[in-house]
Amino acid sequence: MHTIPAKPPPAVLAYPMHGQGKFTTEGYRTRDAHLVEWLGRLTGGRGGVAVVSRPEPVVLRAAGALRRVGGPRGDGGGVAAGTHPVETTTWRLPDPRDRRRWWTRSADAYPGLPDDWRDVPAVVWNPFTALALPRSNPFVTGRTTVLDLLDDWSVHHAFAGIRADVERAYSAAFASACHVTANGEGTVALARRFGRDDVVLLPNGCDPERFDDTSAASGPLTVGYVGKIGRRLDLDGIIDCIEAEPEVGFVFAGPVLDRGYRRPLASMPNVTLLGDVHYDDVPALLRSFDVGWVPHRVGSSGGSPGGEVGGDIIKTYEYRAAGLPVLTTPVDGCDSRGLDGVTVLPLDGHAARLGGWRRSGPRVARRPSVIPHDATWRPKAETILAAASGSPSPVAEAAR
Repeated sequence: MHTIPAKPPPAVLAYPMHGQGKFTTEGYRTRDAHLVEWLGRLTGGRGGVAVVSRPEPVVLRAAGALRRVGGPRGDGGGVAAGTHPVETTTWRLPDPRDRRRWWTRSADAYPGLPDDWRDVPAVVWNPFTALALPRSNPFVTGRTTVLDLLDDWSVHHAFAGIRADVERAYSAAFASACHVTANGEGTVALARRFGRDDVVLLPNGCDPERFDDTSAASGPLTVGYVGKIGRRLDLDGIIDCIEAEPEVGFVFAGPVLDRGYRRPLASMPNVTLLGDVHYDDVPALLRSFDVGWVPHRVGSSGGSPGGEVGGDIIKTYEYRAAGLPVLTTPVDGCDSRGLDGVTVLPLDGHAARLGGWRRSGPRVARRPSVIPHDATWRPKAETILAAASGSPSPVAEAAR
């Protein structure tokens, strides 16, 4: 562990799920990234946000730096305005036989904080920080800490091998957090399981000004999915839908996380796999779609692979900000976020709906929509900042 060199305290400390490397490589596209961006904008004039990344091995960090390409954003180098990355490296190495264990092993490598940063409030997305050494731990007594929940990692398939460690981290984080906010009904249930009945539901959103409802779609009816390609998607249902509508083009933009998904999708003649797309390029990509697709699995995973993992789906907001009609499976919250233009059907009904659009198309008219104010990122960041700044509870702000 090393200590952050003495420097003026920031307005806020931020502990994202991963860190600045991900933000720079992928663009600020995840919940923690969007909120960090806005916290930087809101506090840039009074110290900004210190982004304390999950520690990375020195060797892997150097290799990753060679691959990273940061677009012009904020004050340069792909770093959001008003935010300041904190160096978080370690000479430790992950065990190649059990890489998930790095979530726990890296906790002790978080940098120590200067003494005059002790009262700086913290917003935390990585619960494993609650297991860090006292000098590095954002949950120390005297600091106002907001724990903002992403997915429920206790049922997420990616954390199945370290389930006991996840439970231990959550227990410590929930016991010490001053405020808890959650992005969906599943994460609200998670907080309540650990005794936090004061949890505030604060669903995801978007920055609608980044998108426009111009269509550049051409060729056959184009159904697009933007996001990670893995076990949250119902592969069998997706294949059935694609086979049932061979005259429809299906575009998947995102990294393939599970190898079993690549070959079945790549083998289909009406499927295009684009690979990962930087977030700065997503608005232009959405112009090429006719329909925004959310073919997610439905229901609780109950600790087994697959199923919902407690979170909210950002892409639905972004599809609608781009004027795309949305076709989604009935995941939690899909019909209760104040969005219009969203068709909710079980996956086995998607082919029929797409066939109807195709026969009356091939284009599907854009459906421009005004995204509700409370479905945008700024008021969510303001709610979290109010809590971090000493508000007795974020409930009043969240209800605005």
